[in-house]
Amino acid sequence: MNYFYVGISKYPIQSLVYSYDGEIEEGARVFVDIRGRKRLGYVIGKAERPEFNVKSILEVIDKTSYIDEKMMLLIKESAFKYMVPIGEVMDLCFPPFKFKGKSVKSVEAGKYISLKISLSDLLKFKFTAEETRIVEFLLENGIVEYNYISRNFSKNAMKSLLDKGIVILTNISGQQIVNLTPVQKEVVMSIISNPYKPHLIHGITGSGKTEIYFEIADKVVQNGKKVLILVPEIILTPQLMVRTRKRFPNAKVGMYHSGLGSSRKIEWDEAVNGNLDILLGTRSAVWVPIKNIGLIVVDEEQDESYKQYAMRPYYNAVDVAKRRAEIEGAIFVLSSATPRIETYYRCMTGSYQLHKVVERTVGEIPEITVVKTGGAIFSNVLISRIEQVIKKGNQVFLFVPKKGFASRVQCEDCGYIFKCPNCDVPMTYHKIDGTLKCHYCGHIEPFPSTCPVCGSARIKRGGVGTERVEHEISKLFPGARIKRMDREEVKDIESVESTLDGISKREYDIVVGTKMITKGLDFPSIGLVGVIDADHSLGIPDFRSNERTFQLLSQVSGRAGRGVKGEVVIQTMDPANPTIKAVEKQDYEAFYLSEIERRRVSGYPPFKELILITSESTSEKEAFKNIEKVRSAIANGPFEVLGPAESPIFKLMSKYRYQLLLKCDDINESVDYLSKVIREDVIGFDPVNLKVDVGPYTF
Repeated sequence: MNYFYVGISKYPIQSLVYSYDGEIEEGARVFVDIRGRKRLGYVIGKAERPEFNVKSILEVIDKTSYIDEKMMLLIKESAFKYMVPIGEVMDLCFPPFKFKGKSVKSVEAGKYISLKISLSDLLKFKFTAEETRIVEFLLENGIVEYNYISRNFSKNAMKSLLDKGIVILTNISGQQIVNLTPVQKEVVMSIISNPYKPHLIHGITGSGKTEIYFEIADKVVQNGKKVLILVPEIILTPQLMVRTRKRFPNAKVGMYHSGLGSSRKIEWDEAVNGNLDILLGTRSAVWVPIKNIGLIVVDEEQDESYKQYAMRPYYNAVDVAKRRAEIEGAIFVLSSATPRIETYYRCMTGSYQLHKVVERTVGEIPEITVVKTGGAIFSNVLISRIEQVIKKGNQVFLFVPKKGFASRVQCEDCGYIFKCPNCDVPMTYHKIDGTLKCHYCGHIEPFPSTCPVCGSARIKRGGVGTERVEHEISKLFPGARIKRMDREEVKDIESVESTLDGISKREYDIVVGTKMITKGLDFPSIGLVGVIDADHSLGIPDFRSNERTFQLLSQVSGRAGRGVKGEVVIQTMDPANPTIKAVEKQDYEAFYLSEIERRRVSGYPPFKELILITSESTSEKEAFKNIEKVRSAIANGPFEVLGPAESPIFKLMSKYRYQLLLKCDDINESVDYLSKVIREDVIGFDPVNLKVDVGPYTF
């Protein structure tokens, strides 16, 4: 009889000991009994025979483990660093497990669709509306991967075009020839010749950063190794997938993210069984146990989407990717037009290698105009520029920080602001259904007729959201085709792909969107980007607010001028603000120098590392009492303790929140200390109501 330590899925204990009459590989999934319930677990090592009776493992799922020694090391280190049971980290390495359910067969990979006849011959045919969509898409994009067409267009229309001989289904052979600039070639060679040091490709938007890491990926794949490319959000994966498959016609390219549904398991199987050469994905893809990795790329490395906020473990995928590359002996490449202050500091101090790409390979650098605004949503300058761009047949992106019609509803007589009963935040008015919504907990209520405090009927809608901008711009430009792009309007991967497809086909003249449109999207006909409220993120009480504002405005500005002459209009109440000035001049160096000095003086990253401890309770007194107990217990720890203080959003989802901020010189020493102290027998209460966030991105 053998004995094994088993980490349990979604269970608050590090591991339990079980017996089994046979050998089981470390990392294998098993079923075990927990209080009469069949639970998923993971074998994390052999144990000595205990002095007490133990239960037997019910079933071994994986005869051969998908988790090798290198991956297990990463898992164990991450469980320690993020202070969670190892089973919670192991959960990340596998797609959601279903006890029952049919497996779905994958669409044949490696097949591509292209037009078979010339443009002049196309004019001789009459097409249905759906056939026309496919033909126009192929005219614009050339050779397209079959899986993409089958997901986004009518299969009957596709079959009809094949039967008529209009299109052809082929396997592409031969490598696509890409002509890199001398600067790009120099960066590629520099990275390849120094594979054991982290690299940052820092270049303005449109400077060809993607082609640089594509070229490195090509060499890695030719050497028989695998490539992992991380992007911050699902919205970026469809466009990058098509681009990657065009660039690597002979390679097998897969995609992994939470929006894939049942096909997520298929993509995971392909990756872990060595059938994929390149895997694209969001932060969760960093945990896919691919073997023989030669390159890990983190695109848009500055993006906060790489940080897991919603549930434990609160990991940062950029940090996990860096450590995984070290363990695997893989090349590690970060790419950004506006890198994190911490990342650039590491370049300046020599621990990372910096590669600057300062010239655009696509289009020209857009001209940026900063406009001081009063109370109007649109300045005269912005309205004039929109009119000019639409007349030329080009497209406009309007960036709005918030969703909804009005971000604040207030009584004009007594000043009462309508807040969510569950969260300490103002509710947003949505004109489309006449409701007030909380974007934190989802609470919805009808728009009020009177004030609950003074009874006044003078209820004012203040602030601006995407819905209101869409409404107002449609009145100013009644003939324009307008599309709103936010999480209310674009809710899943299918609607994301449909919207991006519509933008690329110029079905819309004006796109009104939130942060979704600031990410690395590449559309050649964007002639103008308008920023409605540049001051929004500057007012957030967080040491990263300047950095967020600079990154956000720079990223959204980069959407303009990729195929046509581009312009950016930034509306602000404070044109003299140093961050706004740095964006206007497109001067990252100036922003970095001022920001790094501020961080040095105040003792924030990269000079100190942070841990945020938050106490939550439906009772305000209980939340405060618990955070005080924690503060008292950790008073002699190897860190500086700030607080307790109310969280910036004091009440969230019916829970009151108090927090402590720890400034640490040595994060491992600090985590080790906290792991020993934050236990029920030390602090006097179950720490399940504590959130310990190592390396928080926001307070």
